[in-house]
Amino acid sequence: MKFLSGILSSAFLLVGASGWIFAEDTAPVADTASLINVTRQDHQGNVHQIAANSRKAVRVFVFMTGECPVSRTYFPVLNDLYREWGKNEKDIELLGVWADVTQTPQDVAGMVKEFSLEFPILLDRDASLGNALNPTTVPEVFVLDPHGAVAYRGRIDDRFLQLGSRKPEATEETLKQAVEKVAAGLPVLVPQTKPVGCYYELPPTNSPEDAKLTFNRDIAPILNANCVVCHREGEVGPFTLTSYMDAAKRARQIARVVDSKLMPPWKAAQVHGEFEGQRTLTDREIETLKAWAKSDRVEGDPADLPPLPTFASDWVLGEPDLVLEMQEDFDVPAGGSDIFRNFVIPYEIPEDKLVATVEFKPGDSSVVHHSILYLDNSKKARAKDNAAPGPGYSTFGGPGFVPSGSIGGWSPGKMPRRLPDGLGRKMQKGADLVMQIHYHPSGKATKDRSKVGIYFVDKPKNEAFAIWTSSFDLNIPPGEENYKASASYKLPADVTLLSCIPHMHLLGQQMKATAHLPDGTSQVLIDVPQWDFNWQDEYMLADPMQLPAGTKIEVVASYDNSENNPTNPSSPPRQVTFGEETTDEMLYCFFLVAAKDKSTIPVVVGDVFTQEVLRRSAHRLKMGR
Repeated sequence: MKFLSGILSSAFLLVGASGWIFAEDTAPVADTASLINVTRQDHQGNVHQIAANSRKAVRVFVFMTGECPVSRTYFPVLNDLYREWGKNEKDIELLGVWADVTQTPQDVAGMVKEFSLEFPILLDRDASLGNALNPTTVPEVFVLDPHGAVAYRGRIDDRFLQLGSRKPEATEETLKQAVEKVAAGLPVLVPQTKPVGCYYELPPTNSPEDAKLTFNRDIAPILNANCVVCHREGEVGPFTLTSYMDAAKRARQIARVVDSKLMPPWKAAQVHGEFEGQRTLTDREIETLKAWAKSDRVEGDPADLPPLPTFASDWVLGEPDLVLEMQEDFDVPAGGSDIFRNFVIPYEIPEDKLVATVEFKPGDSSVVHHSILYLDNSKKARAKDNAAPGPGYSTFGGPGFVPSGSIGGWSPGKMPRRLPDGLGRKMQKGADLVMQIHYHPSGKATKDRSKVGIYFVDKPKNEAFAIWTSSFDLNIPPGEENYKASASYKLPADVTLLSCIPHMHLLGQQMKATAHLPDGTSQVLIDVPQWDFNWQDEYMLADPMQLPAGTKIEVVASYDNSENNPTNPSSPPRQVTFGEETTDEMLYCFFLVAAKDKSTIPVVVGDVFTQEVLRRSAHRLKMGR
């Protein structure tokens, strides 16, 4: 690949035209990128969540521009690597990061087209990625392992070793070799090299309070990357946020709910990418939204407006292996209390299957708040369904029977992700699917017929199964603002933790689960400091955690049974104990785990059920039942 003739002449012209200068400076190699947790659009409008942990074996970030001649030289090289590595569909992901924050999305898209770039180019207009990785030069690459550690940073190859000089061909494929090492789980022998090119420079920036913010340049990128997934036509958000006027007329309300962390709906204290699909804003994004709301709410230059995000029109992961749908429409009234309805859906499969993931499709997204997908091989759900008028039957909290399993659930904004390493949740032959749906009446009567697409594991390796701990000894006095309760479970065998699912009712305030390991160390598994029954979720670990036999999982929860609790279902407050009803309470925390040794699965499952039976029996004896 021939370089532009007269590199020095081009360089001098470049300096005069744009202010860029060449760089040989380097920064110390970062130990980790663990503080990265941002959501970014690329030049086509696609949304990418960038967090420390990833299921990709290797992630490559390339800081680049279309003005630096050295950067442009590597565009064909990067295209070749993108194709060689499987176009981000395999274990290696290549993402460009556009380093010139002054250029509009249209500018970037134009350069992508002009230079025929094939890989995604992230728009980093507030330089969050730049500040996290701290590049000095354009181009400069960062190679991250699955845990967010920077395994390599520096040059792409050795064709530029000093400014103004270039080898006819590279003699060392530095980036490619580093990626191969990381993909193989090996250390990179030279983790940092000196990049050669143009300085990575940012223009002077004011604080959000002092900056002249506009919707097109500053607000739309935040909404597109974090809010539009739900706040668009036909989705669960009560209004759209896809245009300037959508945001301008609601600016103060938007600022209010993001400042209080009510939106985006993410209740876990962990906000640095510990869980997959985290819905959080950075502090700067929150301050930007607040500052724009206090300003004149200027729309700005149309050229600054990024494209709207693109969403799959059909199944995100392609055609499912099995689609199960409610057997008839369910009438959702215009108003009234929220509805928890369970729909029994029989299915036929030739044998037990392992489910890699599910994709839930609400029939009417404006009223479907969330769904949990239970399995029942006892036919008790069928009996409840037959005894109840209309489609399905009502419960609060659980499904009204002891499930034989679960294949997952859905909440707004949740994208389907396959379980890693050939793992899957068991779906039993001959059982029924019980689709529990939380409906939130929207002010307009409507009908819902939701469905779920089920994806089986292509090459099954092992089963992912549930363990849990619970407490039935809840006895919350009326007026008690900070009632504490706890539960624990000791692992009889080694397991790998995949996800956490806290569960309480309307008095619940906080829940924290901690693993106390046999070596005396402790690790917080999940911390929910502001419990909200309406936004309960399954928190899937981005980096599955190994828990050895003998680990004690301790769960501590608090409840508010006072008149000051706005969700207290009783007025005046009354004595509250364990139970299934709205006015009762619960303390459960479920954990999805896997075991390398398949023979230990029945041991762990049997022990979990035994402990549950013992706790329930002890509770009945205590209550004199």
